[in-house]
Amino acid sequence: MQLADHIRFTQSALDCMAVEVGRLRLFLHAGQEKADLAVLLKDLETSCSDIRQFCKKIRRRMPGTDAPGIPAALNFGQQVSDTLSDCRKHLTWVVAVLQEVAAAGAQMMSPLAEQDGLTAVKLEDVAFKAGEQIYGSQGANPYEYLRQSCSIVIATMNKMATAMQEGEYDSERPQSKNPPPVDVRAAALRAEITDAEGLGLKLEDRETVIKELKKSLKIKGEELSEANIRLSLLEKKLDSSSKDADERVEKIQTRLDETQTLLKKKEKEFEETMDALQADIDQLESEKAELKQRINSQSKMTVDGLRGSSQPGIASIITGAEEQKGAMMSGAGSSSGVQVIDSPLLTQQIHAQRLCIKHLKNDNNRMKAEKMRAQLAALPPLHVTKLPSRDGGRPEVLSSALYRKTEQLLETLLQMSANMKVVDITGKSPVTPGGQLLEQTARLQSLRDTLDRLRVKV
Repeated sequence: MQLADHIRFTQSALDCMAVEVGRLRLFLHAGQEKADLAVLLKDLETSCSDIRQFCKKIRRRMPGTDAPGIPAALNFGQQVSDTLSDCRKHLTWVVAVLQEVAAAGAQMMSPLAEQDGLTAVKLEDVAFKAGEQIYGSQGANPYEYLRQSCSIVIATMNKMATAMQEGEYDSERPQSKNPPPVDVRAAALRAEITDAEGLGLKLEDRETVIKELKKSLKIKGEELSEANIRLSLLEKKLDSSSKDADERVEKIQTRLDETQTLLKKKEKEFEETMDALQADIDQLESEKAELKQRINSQSKMTVDGLRGSSQPGIASIITGAEEQKGAMMSGAGSSSGVQVIDSPLLTQQIHAQRLCIKHLKNDNNRMKAEKMRAQLAALPPLHVTKLPSRDGGRPEVLSSALYRKTEQLLETLLQMSANMKVVDITGKSPVTPGGQLLEQTARLQSLRDTLDRLRVKV
C-alpha cells in the first residue's frame, strides 16, 4: 500500500508541475527562449515525462492481479521507505517553488495587456526569493536546486522500476484460512482497478506506437514519392540521352559511309592513274632504249667518219665530211619513219650525248690541226716560178690575188672541219634533214669547184 500511495502522490505532483510550467511559459514574453528560466522550464518538462514513464513501469509490476509475472505481494525494508519519503519531499519542494513563482507572476501580469508578457529577469528574482524561502539556503541558485531535486526523483524512480522488474521486492502473500469477506471484495476491486489502469496504460502505449508508426509511414511515403519523382526524371534523362546517342550514331554512320564511298572512288582513281603512269613508264623505257641505240650508232658512225679518212690535206677533210654526212643521211633515212615523242629524261640524255660528241669533235679537230701543221712544217718550201703574163701586165698583183684566194679557201675549209654541223633529226628545225644534207653537199661541191679553179690557175 505504501508504494501505491507513493505512485499516486508522484503522479499528482507531476500534474501540478506540468500546470505550473505551462503557466510560467505563458507569462514569459515572446523571444526569450534562450533565457535561463526558459531553459529550466524545458528541463523540468523533460524530467516530468521521464518520471511518468518510470511510474508506468512500476504500476505494471504492482501486485493485485493474477496475471503471470506479477508478484502476489511486495516486501521492502525501511531504507526503501526512507528513500521514497525523501523523493516525495523533493517533489513537494519543486511544486512549492513553482507555485510561488507562478502566483507572483500572475500578480505581475494582472495590470498588463493581453499581448504583453513578463521578462525573464523579473521572474528570476521571484524564483530566487522562493528558493531561499523553501530550501532554506541564502544566496543559493534555485535553478540548480530544482534540477538536483528532479535528478534525485528520477534516480529513485529508476532504481525502483529496475528492482521491481528484476523481482527484488517480490514476496509470497500470507495465506489465511478464512479471510474476511471485506478483504476478499477489496482485493477483487483492486484487481479490477489495476487491470483497468493497466489496460489504459497499454492502450496509451499502443496509441503512442501507432502515432510513431503513422509518422514513420508518412515519412516513408514522402521518401517514396520523392524517389518516384527522381526515377521519372532519370528516365526522362535516359530517354533524351538515348535519343541523342542514336542521332550521333546515325550521323557518324552517314559520315562513315560517305568516307568509305569517297575512299573507294579515290582508290579507283589511284589505280587508274597508276596504270596510266606504268604504261607511260614502259613506253618511255622502250623509247629510251631505242634512243640509246640510235645515239650509240650515231656516235660510232661519227667517230668512224672522223677517224676513217686517210687522205692527206684538204681533200681528206672534204672526203671525210662527205662520208660522215652520207652516213648521217642514211641513218636519218632509215629512222625517218619512226615517230619520236619528247621526254624530259630522254632530252637530258640527248643533250648530254650532244655535249660529249661536241667535246670529242673539238678534241679530234684540234689533234688533226696540230698534225696538219706538223706535216706542213715538215714539207720542203715551195718554189713558185714567176710566169710571164700574156698581156704583159703586173704579175705581182696576180700572185697576191691568188694567194689571198688560197688563204680564204683554206680558212673556209678549216672552219668547216672545226665546226662540223650535225644534221638535226628531231624535227625542230624548219629545214628537213634531207634539205640540210643537200645544202651541205652543195657547199662542199662549190668548194671543190673553187679548189679546181685555183689548181688550174696555179
